[in-house]
Amino acid sequence: MNMTCSCVEPLSPGLQSYLEQVFHASVVNFYGASESLALGVDLSAHSGMLLSDDLNVIEIIDGKMYLACLYSYVQPLIGYQISDRLVLHDKGKANAGAFTFAGVLLCRDEDILWFENAKGKREFLHSLSIEGFCLQGLVDYQFRQTSKHSFEMLAEITDRTLGESIEGELRRHMQLILSDNGLSYVSFTIQFVDQILPDQKTGKNN
Repeated sequence: MNMTCSCVEPLSPGLQSYLEQVFHASVVNFYGASESLALGVDLSAHSGMLLSDDLNVIEIIDGKMYLACLYSYVQPLIGYQISDRLVLHDKGKANAGAFTFAGVLLCRDEDILWFENAKGKREFLHSLSIEGFCLQGLVDYQFRQTSKHSFEMLAEITDRTLGESIEGELRRHMQLILSDNGLSYVSFTIQFVDQILPDQKTGKNN
């Protein structure tokens, strides 16, 4: 049987059915997040999502979703609030067996940088496009949008003497990323800071 998989982006039942008709294959929708890559799986466009109860504890409290990953050995049993929305059913329903069945899945809002060119055309830069900078001496970095056509990049480094070389590499990589995404008109600055602190509300550095 032909089969293809979907992950990362939300997959609506309508799109899932359409893809199955076009490619003549079953489409499996995998559900994951940064806090746990294996949250559940949807085998059919209209069956709903089977959650991985053997790997996570997922709770809905006052309409909000909370996740604790059971296979994290570094930070075990830490619960995270997720912006996704699930409607949970009792175990054993819909042939779910011992697993929880989620009838509705509305996915998260991503932090996306939106820019606008001189003609008013809007384009975005996704967070996945600007992650993964691995440079010697670079500890952490953060993006902050300053206008419709500009942003600044904050960088924390181990040694200020490496600042010039790190800035050159960051600038070169960012110019390539902007060009590949049709955003060559976007300008940016690089600012070195002593420390990048987590957001007081979310606890994250993004």
